[in-house]
Amino acid sequence: MNTNGTLSRHWLQVSFHFVVDAIIFALAFFAGLSLRFDDEWRMLESVVPTYWSGILIGATVFPCVAYTFGLYSPQTSTGNIFKRSVMLGLCLAVAMSVMVASFYVNFSSKIGRGAMLIGSLITYFAILIHHGLLLRSLQSYRERVLFIVSSAADEAEIRLNRSLWSRRLELVGQVPTPGYRPTGDVPVLGSIRDLHKIVNRMEVGSILCSHSSMSDPTLYPTFCQLRYSGVSVVPLISFCEDIYQYVPLDLVTTEWLLNASGLPHMLYIKKLKRGFDIASSLVVLFLLSPCLLAGMALVKLTSPGPIFYRQVRCGRFGRSFTMLKLRTMRVDAEKDGAVWAKEKDPRATPVGGFLRKYRVDEIPQLINVLGGEMSLVGPRPERPEFVEELAAQVPFYKERLMIQPGITGWAQVNYPYGASVEDAGRKLEYDLYYMKHMSIFLDLFILLDTVRTILSGGLSRAHKEAAPRYQTSSGRFTTNGVEVASTASVPRSGTI
Repeated sequence: MNTNGTLSRHWLQVSFHFVVDAIIFALAFFAGLSLRFDDEWRMLESVVPTYWSGILIGATVFPCVAYTFGLYSPQTSTGNIFKRSVMLGLCLAVAMSVMVASFYVNFSSKIGRGAMLIGSLITYFAILIHHGLLLRSLQSYRERVLFIVSSAADEAEIRLNRSLWSRRLELVGQVPTPGYRPTGDVPVLGSIRDLHKIVNRMEVGSILCSHSSMSDPTLYPTFCQLRYSGVSVVPLISFCEDIYQYVPLDLVTTEWLLNASGLPHMLYIKKLKRGFDIASSLVVLFLLSPCLLAGMALVKLTSPGPIFYRQVRCGRFGRSFTMLKLRTMRVDAEKDGAVWAKEKDPRATPVGGFLRKYRVDEIPQLINVLGGEMSLVGPRPERPEFVEELAAQVPFYKERLMIQPGITGWAQVNYPYGASVEDAGRKLEYDLYYMKHMSIFLDLFILLDTVRTILSGGLSRAHKEAAPRYQTSSGRFTTNGVEVASTASVPRSGTI
């Protein structure tokens, strides 16, 4: 894939700017110390070793806060430099507060005011320059692409998604496959045999095509030559992955699913992810223990019954386990059998709605993580009876059972509570994306997104409506050739 244009790996770009901000922060404060003690080298030699760990803590906190504010996301490119400068100032204030606190904790002393002032000014203006360049590149650049069309369905998808593509791409025209004559209003640039010349003449960076065109053996030699000439040939499903970080169910094939479970990701699942889960869960459990104790006290004082609620959920490969939560509903909430959870559920205890809104009830699941039944990040575990119902209506739904379920996940920080088959399918699109791209970096970013989601009280329905969405001409999921209505009721389990 073209790593120079818009169709570049999203997380590679985010990680790059994340690391650049961390380096700028650290170097700026070291520069501040050098300027402050320019004529006092002995003082400088003693100060730098003393405070380097605190400065590195600040350098880590700053990009974490910036990411939480969404400053590395293309969706924030519509803002202006003044708004971003204010947000960067807030991020810097938080990072400096943590850094100063670490000085007191570790060294029972503080860095000089002069060094702090000089370092903070250098940091702020250096980072402001970096984000000014970032904002300018996000606002001004759109990659030029063309579309290979082989059927009326391809042209219909161009019409349906033109506004979606226009945000990040410039569609210069279409090129039909042999034997097909386009009828739409998108300019026809020529024939397949002249594709290489068209790409050079129109300065095209990437070529979009459907799965059928990508799999056409007669087109393979042309596509192969273009790729080795530096031009990406991108299937539509990869476009959505790289630009909007989800996988449209209408475009998913069994071939894609098999290719998505590559060896690097399997290595991460088997080796690194478990270590990350244990270390992160211990830290999070320690930090959130006051919130957990307060939640336990609220449950005990406001309603009769046990403090904790145990419920059977589906784990990896469909194996059942008992998930632990703080009880947020009356003890007789399901006396007549399993019932879908609702927003503002009348069965909730006096403090249940509050605990659910700010996810305090989920904290005990860290024990499930330490026990190996869950992961910190992954698809949310569902009840077995609901899994079977959804699997019958949403294609590939059971794919999410191939990895360990999580307390939070990519779907939970991108999509609000679901109330239909369509919503269940949309969340699965995000889960499939995570399953293909999971890594320590992505897990860290999801945890930061979770902090933002919790502090804002959860995602609203307006967030769902504003999210860019790939469309097909049918507008429905299909399972074994049978269309599934998108308004059917589905379970909601009160997760993030």
